[in-house]
Amino acid sequence: MNDCSKAEIYMLEKNRMTKAYESEVCRLRCENCPLGKGNNGKGVSCMQLELKYPKWAIQIVQGWSNANPRKTYLSEFLRNYPKVKLNDDGVPDNICPHMLGLNDTHDCMRSCIECWNQVID
Repeated sequence: MNDCSKAEIYMLEKNRMTKAYESEVCRLRCENCPLGKGNNGKGVSCMQLELKYPKWAIQIVQGWSNANPRKTYLSEFLRNYPKVKLNDDGVPDNICPHMLGLNDTHDCMRSCIECWNQVID
C-alpha cells in the first residue's frame, strides 16, 4: 500500500487518480473527481482543499489509492492463477518473471519480490 502522507507518493497517486500523467493537467472532470468541490466533503475547490485541509486531501487520495491499487506482475499473475503455490516471501515458488518473458533482463542480483512487484503501466 502506498503512503500518501509522503509528498512524492501523494503527488504520484493524485496524478494517477486525476489522469494527469504527463501533462500535469487534471484530465478528470471536477464532478467525477474525489477532490472536486462537490465530492470532497468541504465544499471547496481541490486547490483550496489542499491548502486549507491538507490532511483531508491526503485522506481522500489515500482512500482512492487503496481502492485502486497499481497493477503489478504479481497481482496480474495471481488474478489469472489464484491457486499458485507461493513461497515465504509471497511470490510464486520457483517461477521467475524473466522465465515468463515479463521483464527484458535477467538480473538475479535483484530479489524475486522486486521483479514480481514491478508496476505494469
